[in-house]
Amino acid sequence: MQRGMVPRIYGRSYAIEAELSVPEEGAEGVIVANADFIGGFGLWVDGEGLLHHTYSMLGVETYRQTSKEKIPSGDVKIKMLFEADEPKPGTGGHVTLFANGKEIGSGKMPKTVAVTFSSYAGMDIGRDNGLVVDRDYEDKAPYAFTGTVKKVVFDLKPNAHEDEEKIHEIEQQSNIAHGSAG
Repeated sequence: MQRGMVPRIYGRSYAIEAELSVPEEGAEGVIVANADFIGGFGLWVDGEGLLHHTYSMLGVETYRQTSKEKIPSGDVKIKMLFEADEPKPGTGGHVTLFANGKEIGSGKMPKTVAVTFSSYAGMDIGRDNGLVVDRDYEDKAPYAFTGTVKKVVFDLKPNAHEDEEKIHEIEQQSNIAHGSAG
């Protein structure tokens, strides 16, 4: 997906849910990735079967949450839930990882990107094309998921109208600064 088509996760609580089919022997690879290590996020499974969420804060800071147990085999629904501290651009929050409704990991994200990631890379499902989001799997790029990604859904918590106006205003200022009208 092109950069401008990515769901507006900025300044709000949201969840990323994915329906997977995981072989009996397990699976690894990228479920969803947006942008790259200079600024982006990804949800992926390592060679041990652990679920990871990586959020690169413009290449300056990287926040990672890793599950404490493997994702199960068979039909699996995984979820990354970000609960924003407050509805404003750049807010921090808490991340919780789930597999089939069971909490399997969590951690803090002290801050987030205020408006948008600066990368020209878009969003990939089932792999991470181009520059990777997490350099931990850079040597395996594009690190295609070895199971099946059936569906990925972004669930955005609605913000109050005033909060949406603030976020929109900041986004427009950013577009003008980058020489484009949004």
